[in-house]
Amino acid sequence: MQLMELRKELKFNSELVQLIETLKNIAASQYHILEKEKERFDRFMDAFAEFFRVVDLADVENPLVTGASDILGLVVVTSDSGFMGGLNQGVMRQAIQACDGRTNDQVALVVIGDKGASSFGDQGRTFKFFQGISQETIYEQAVAIKDYIVQEVLERRMGRVVVAYPRPLSFSAQEIRQIDLLPCRQLFDRAQDSEVARRVKQEGVLAEARKVIIESSFDDMVKYLAGVWVTSKLYEVFEDSKLAEFSARAMHLEGSFQKIQKDFKKIQHQCFKATHEQIDKGMRESFAAKGGQRRRKRKTAQEV
Repeated sequence: MQLMELRKELKFNSELVQLIETLKNIAASQYHILEKEKERFDRFMDAFAEFFRVVDLADVENPLVTGASDILGLVVVTSDSGFMGGLNQGVMRQAIQACDGRTNDQVALVVIGDKGASSFGDQGRTFKFFQGISQETIYEQAVAIKDYIVQEVLERRMGRVVVAYPRPLSFSAQEIRQIDLLPCRQLFDRAQDSEVARRVKQEGVLAEARKVIIESSFDDMVKYLAGVWVTSKLYEVFEDSKLAEFSARAMHLEGSFQKIQKDFKKIQHQCFKATHEQIDKGMRESFAAKGGQRRRKRKTAQEV
């Protein structure tokens, strides 16, 4: 390869190394910033569990609590971002496993993100599509998807609802997780091993010590509390998926960075070698030219 071409390739690789390193650092920074914000979910659950120390709603008959359909609602959370390795493919494989041999009529798909929509569209599946999660509008998207899911369950077009999404184990590792979202009987039943039940048992039950006046119907309270619960879980799921996205991108870019850095050093060595070869060639040509001039001068002097 000519020296000029090597220098162009060296410059291109140098700029590419800097770009990938910048993208990697941005992803790492986004991960650590978002990770610190997750503490607020624990504070929310402390406040949310307080209500269940007052009223027992475990025996309320409602599709959101008991389920009223054999159709599986499957929410698949994929990312529209790039440089994530096989994270989206892992989520979609988990979603297919969750179907557990059910036919298309027995599964109501809710797909979040263009990557998931493209994959399931190619498979000829019918699904409800929502845009990929944006960090600036996570809450609004969680509310919109909650409204759709809750309405589908109340209309008996869904029964059990599960969510497949990526979750970070640490900065350098992710897992694909599946959680049950509805029905949420464990949310209202203190005998079940749920997060709310554990908090209620630890704090005790206020309603045992005094009478409680309830103006709203139990059914309305169940709908409201289940909606708040689903919104909060979706919000947490979406933030986990963004954390997994940042983590996967940082790790993927780190691998690319190391590979391109090796290529850069290789081209740098080739450029150094080609430069010295050109200098050596120039020196040989210059020495040969000077030798030819001396020979011509001696020959001319002899002739005179």
